[in-house]
Amino acid sequence: MMNRRRFLGRTAAAALGFSLPARPHDAHAQGEVPNSAGTDLPRLKAPANACDCHMHIYDPARFRMVPSPRVPPADAAVPQYRLLQKRIGTTGVVIVTPRNYGTENQVTVDAIVQLGPNARGVAVLHPTVTDAELKRLHDAGVRGIRFSLTDPAAAVVTLDMVEPLSKRVADLGWHVQFNIEGQQVVEWAGLLRRLPTQVVFDHLGHPPLPAGIDHPSRPNLARFGIRLTLPVHV
Repeated sequence: MMNRRRFLGRTAAAALGFSLPARPHDAHAQGEVPNSAGTDLPRLKAPANACDCHMHIYDPARFRMVPSPRVPPADAAVPQYRLLQKRIGTTGVVIVTPRNYGTENQVTVDAIVQLGPNARGVAVLHPTVTDAELKRLHDAGVRGIRFSLTDPAAAVVTLDMVEPLSKRVADLGWHVQFNIEGQQVVEWAGLLRRLPTQVVFDHLGHPPLPAGIDHPSRPNLARFGIRLTLPVHV
């Protein structure tokens, strides 16, 4: 049986014009890429300037992670990600600070530098961040902040941080990005509508199954122009 992540991954791949490899090797095999199940090139070539809209870098050898029960992947630093870029043909990339780094965003800033002018970043911040740090992050290529609140008890940010931080980053032109469940979209709709920034939802807003697009969160997402991100796991 295909699980939810695999189903969403294949659906998004189809929408983007990619076909995920059905076989481990064929005449187009490019070699294995860490943390990727496939080895083949996509059957359709990515368009010029195609962008991976959401990915994480884990580089514990150079940047210390914060204590977390979440087990990070190995072999997921910039050199390994370049192999995936080469295989799938993307050149643009949005690097999002993962939960294993808490509010330590230097791993993301460093990855932007390594991946060059086609890279941008999304940081994780607390309201105590200084204006000087916001400017430093902006100059480094950060263009948004993320709230991963699917499990509020384990999150490094809290719901009450959303509105004050959104006001801090609005003048920079940044967006506010959410990793939240569909039911949370419904419960927090009033807050989301008040935010002065663009709003982005990770993972298609986590539509609960089996309701999917019939869930009450869908109309709320539509009010935001359905700005969604979905990592495609290939």
